[in-house]
Amino acid sequence: MKVLAQLAQKAREISQVRLYKKNVERVLSALLVSGDFWELVDMSDLPVPAASGIVRVLVEEGLAFIDDEENIRLTQKGLDLVKELGIEPYVDYTCQACEGRGIPFYANIEFYREFLQVTKERPKAIRDYDQGSVTPETTVTRVLFMDSRGDLRNKEIVVLGAEDDLTGLAVALFRKAKRVLILDIDKRLIDFDNAIFKELGIDNAEAIVWDLRKPLDSSMLGKFDVFVSDPPETIPAFRAFIGRGIATLKEDGGVGYFGLTLRDSSVFRWRDFQIALTTEFGVAITDIVQDFNHYITWDYHAETKAAEIAPVKRFPEGIWYRSAWYRIEALPGFKRWNEPISDDVFYLDEEGSTT
Repeated sequence: MKVLAQLAQKAREISQVRLYKKNVERVLSALLVSGDFWELVDMSDLPVPAASGIVRVLVEEGLAFIDDEENIRLTQKGLDLVKELGIEPYVDYTCQACEGRGIPFYANIEFYREFLQVTKERPKAIRDYDQGSVTPETTVTRVLFMDSRGDLRNKEIVVLGAEDDLTGLAVALFRKAKRVLILDIDKRLIDFDNAIFKELGIDNAEAIVWDLRKPLDSSMLGKFDVFVSDPPETIPAFRAFIGRGIATLKEDGGVGYFGLTLRDSSVFRWRDFQIALTTEFGVAITDIVQDFNHYITWDYHAETKAAEIAPVKRFPEGIWYRSAWYRIEALPGFKRWNEPISDDVFYLDEEGSTT
């Protein structure tokens, strides 16, 4: 396996992303199944810069090549190496009915149909705020998941900076929460939500324009039972979204939900996030459902760093960007965090590339 460690080191020098031999092994395993770069990213669970760096090294070392249709293929030398190392093809046993979430979106089919109906004219995701919308099935299942954990009925719920997924709207449409407050920087989404609340007579939900780089108002602190967020995956953004989410919780036992990817973060970054959660903020991680959130490829993909650094120019087809669904629970003595953010690097760093 020494050769994998050497390849990982070379890829790290190219990508400037922390890597180790397991990452190279997963890319080689994926290449036995698909030559599509974006599918490789998905199957190998790597940040785009890392996957791109590994592919470039494999090509440089004569282990792979890119054909005329921009498919990445193993050379005979690459196939011989895979055989020598005993690397097997990637396999996927994901439940097709629930798409790996454990709860099928159609478990409450009337709710799903209503959500589809009222969101037909939803605003499109835009690059300005690092937006990328999940599928309607994902949003609906988020709500059902929350309900299954006892985190929705008669609860006061705040959604922070994740409304491109319309999760707050979906929670309000479920009509079981006591109160719903939605905070987002995008006025288009805020106006969209408030218009639907007014049209449907939902009087316990409100959406407000708010930039999470600034502290929350004191009227929001310690007032909610549950928060939901979907943070950009830099350390400053994580603090702004998740730290402030924790600050909204009333007491120990309060709950937070959010997504984290392995497309814009490495497992090393996940460790950093998890240490902050469990040691600094004083919460426990109760659930991590891998690949729960399925994202629709955003219209501005061609303008992103991901498109620029990819070893191919072919546009992604189908779902390739997924994130895990985290549930956290505040323990006695948990810490609220509500400081201003001054770091200029908010949406993008060496691991992130999809903005």
